[in-house]
Amino acid sequence: YYLMDKEAGSVPIGANRLLYMPYLNGERTPHLDPNARGVFFGLSTMHKKKEMLRAVMEGVSYSLRDCVEVMREMNINVSDMMACGGGGTSPLWRQMLADTYNCAVRTVVSKEGPALGVALLAGVGAGLYPSVQEGCRRVIRLNAPQEPIEENVPKYEAFYRMYTKLYPALKDCYKELATL
Repeated sequence: YYLMDKEAGSVPIGANRLLYMPYLNGERTPHLDPNARGVFFGLSTMHKKKEMLRAVMEGVSYSLRDCVEVMREMNINVSDMMACGGGGTSPLWRQMLADTYNCAVRTVVSKEGPALGVALLAGVGAGLYPSVQEGCRRVIRLNAPQEPIEENVPKYEAFYRMYTKLYPALKDCYKELATL
């Protein structure tokens, strides 16, 4: 993953005008469409592996941004986020997320995200902590946040806006493809 990050990091925002739709097994949010499939849009002979890597990372970020937009439509303020797991360990991806959402991205000091969560729940169940919130307050330590880079935000916004046009344009094609 380190080597892929390094390659993707050498490519500018927008992956040299290559977009990726990460609908490999259909899509659930915000497009409930089991027929949706992955797409590289804008692919040309100029694109190499590094652009495709960056486009995949950006495409997943845009897909997650779609989920954030659903929350924002419900008047839920998204002012920061937590990242964990494989993507959370990537400084490039955390910066991409911070710039795409225009909010801080935090990680926890512990590398044991799911296991730590289960341990906290067990601690509440065993009476070690009076609540999940209190268990989290006592145990979880955060790394410094990764803040958005102001000049990157409008660049990602332009590519995200193009990304949001692709699903509506392809929706009927996905359905037709599923019947072939």
